[in-house]
Amino acid sequence: MDILVCIKRVPDTAENEISVNSSGSDIERDDLVYSVNEWDNYAVEEAIQIRDKVGGSVTVVAVGDSESEDVLRREMAMGADKGILLSDDAFEGSDGKGL
Repeated sequence: MDILVCIKRVPDTAENEISVNSSGSDIERDDLVYSVNEWDNYAVEEAIQIRDKVGGSVTVVAVGDSESEDVLRREMAMGADKGILLSDDAFEGSDGKGL
């Protein structure tokens, strides 16, 4: 069975002190530490366990800039077989619903 898991790079709230920017429209992003969404991490782990039982492969997919490669590499280190980064200027500023 070939399994595809979508993951997202998010600010690590345990590692960061989150503050609102001066305009009040967003959070300050300059010094944030990022990691994969915790629930996405669980999904990858479950996919790996299923693959180990029935065979196949696990592919993780992320949308983002080149910094999102780090989360793909971490998930591949966990045991995912492949990682795909979707990166395009058209995606900038969009959210998951917009894709």
